[in-house]
Amino acid sequence: MRGTRRALSLAATVLAFMAPAWAAPQMTGQDSYHNVVNLTQQIQWYTGLPQAEEEAKREHKLVFWMHMLGNISGAT
Repeated sequence: MRGTRRALSLAATVLAFMAPAWAAPQMTGQDSYHNVVNLTQQIQWYTGLPQAEEEAKREHKLVFWMHMLGNISGAT
C-alpha cells in the first residue's frame, strides 16, 4: 500500500510539471479581439441566404451558411 501511494504521488508530481508542455496554447485577449474584428468587419456577411446564393453563383464561389442566436461580437 505504501509503495502504491508513493508511485501515485510521484506520477501526480510528474504530470503536474509536464502539463504545461502538452497543454493547448492559450489565445491572448488581443488575438481574440483581432479575430472578432476580422469576422465582423473584413468579411462580407449577408443577412439572408438568397442574397448569399446569388452572389456565390455570380462569383462561382461556395456559400458558408452559419445560423446562430445572439450577436457574433459576443455581446448576446
